[in-house]
Amino acid sequence: MTCNWLAPDLTMSAADYRALIDAALSFKRRYPLQTEGALRGRTIYFLFYNASLRTRSSFQTGLSRMGGHAIVLDPQGGIYTPALPEAEIPYSTERVADVARVLSSYGDAIAIRMYGAPAGWVYGAAHRHLEAFSQWSRVPVINMECDRFHPCQALADVMTMREQLGGLTGRRLCISWAYSGSWHKPVAVPQSLLLAAVKAGMDVTLAHPAPFGLDPQVMQAATQFAEQAGARIRVTHDLRDGVTDAHAVYAKSWCSLAHLPVRHGDAVDEAAMRETFERHRDWRIDADVMQLAAPDAGYLHCLPADRGQEVTNDVIDGPSSWVFQQAANRLHAQNAVMAHLLNPGCLA
Repeated sequence: MTCNWLAPDLTMSAADYRALIDAALSFKRRYPLQTEGALRGRTIYFLFYNASLRTRSSFQTGLSRMGGHAIVLDPQGGIYTPALPEAEIPYSTERVADVARVLSSYGDAIAIRMYGAPAGWVYGAAHRHLEAFSQWSRVPVINMECDRFHPCQALADVMTMREQLGGLTGRRLCISWAYSGSWHKPVAVPQSLLLAAVKAGMDVTLAHPAPFGLDPQVMQAATQFAEQAGARIRVTHDLRDGVTDAHAVYAKSWCSLAHLPVRHGDAVDEAAMRETFERHRDWRIDADVMQLAAPDAGYLHCLPADRGQEVTNDVIDGPSSWVFQQAANRLHAQNAVMAHLLNPGCLA
């Protein structure tokens, strides 16, 4: 079976995930001089259905510095758009099964970023797209963010908290929804982070208005991982309650699953989505809210942040912000992922 990176925060055991965190931090300390040949001669194909700054630049930079080659394919114009059978259009799309088999005969891995509009906003459709690639590919498939998971971001997040807090067992993390003028953000980041954090032994408070609950399957899995790791999960619908005494505050916006379509071709209930967002404009991280957290607590965000909406400038640019260390760790987390998949011996 081909080793993939579709949802390791859901499928990898807590012990294996913690070992990967350790390996990623060690790999970072050796980068770049002692890792420059780790992926020499390896080729990865990158397909971005969505805009990307950190994911695109960090993957390509890291692969290049390790001696590999990145080939970026535009799936919505540069090539025939890979599609599942129900979405095929003659001479405009090409079946995912065919694309996966061809690319995996050329290179060493396929990395895909897809969520939202390219999948019709049907929750889970983008993840099924990646699963189809994985089914037909003979090389690893890397999830660079889908509509369910963002495992590369979560690994960078946990690495950052390890660097800032030391051991994570018993540390308190608040994952909070925050207001944005756009509803177009998937639930991938909070879901992967929740799973990764409890595997690392953190006590997690998930704070969000009632309409912004996460996928029940993810919540159930997180509860099981928490029990195995001796961690705790608490849900609150009060922002200030969620932040109180937290060692790390990770607040960002995400869409309401209740207002997404359930069938391909149906539309998002945008009126209901916007009305739900506007009712909760006060869910914002500012200096007063951060003062409720534990002394020396840090603020995290995956970026891009909607400044003045999700978070104020004095927080994201202030001394409690771990955001840019977190962004820098995307490079190192993904280097570890690529090495884990293509040359695991170099992680030792």
